[in-house]
Amino acid sequence: MNTLLLVVALSGVGGHRHAHWRHCYARQYYYTYNCCQTGTTACNTCSPVVTGPAAAPEPTHAAPAPYAEEKMVEKPAQPKVEAPAKPKSLYERLGGEPAIKAVVDNFVMRAATDEKVNFTRKGTDKEWMATEENVAKLKKHLVDMIGSVTGGPQKYEGRSMKESHAGMKITAEEFGAIAADLKATLDEFKVPEAEQKELLDIVGSTKGDIVEAE
Repeated sequence: MNTLLLVVALSGVGGHRHAHWRHCYARQYYYTYNCCQTGTTACNTCSPVVTGPAAAPEPTHAAPAPYAEEKMVEKPAQPKVEAPAKPKSLYERLGGEPAIKAVVDNFVMRAATDEKVNFTRKGTDKEWMATEENVAKLKKHLVDMIGSVTGGPQKYEGRSMKESHAGMKITAEEFGAIAADLKATLDEFKVPEAEQKELLDIVGSTKGDIVEAE
């Protein structure tokens, strides 16, 4: 803005002259009018004389207070939430491969001597020779099969139940007898009832693929 603000009025000089001080905020200088007339209003013919730089205007607002130092508040440590334990597989609850091998060894020996089972399928076209090599192969297949169906790392690579028992003419009674032999072995090893039931249910689910005659 180019307006002039009257700051100081009247200063008599020799009884005939007076000075008027005006501040120009646009140029930040005070101007003195040495007026030849008397009175309180400067005449239009007087020329202003620059007398010096203006003082900086007083601030209209107080300076903002310095920011308060922000205090770091430590949060209480959160308790660690442990993930629920993964349920053990039937394979683990049975005792893993060492326990399964021990059960298979006992079971094969028991079934081989059980006349109700007809372990070698005598009298059929699929009569089986219980040589040491054949028995060892059978035991490996049984360990792998039990391990694979109970959650173990083993992979059963033998033939399917239906294919491997085709033509053996296994009856429902013989199937029941061999299941009973397995149950007796599990009892001998003191396998808990829950694990026994799970395993016997798995074995029972193969009945349709194994039994060919009533």
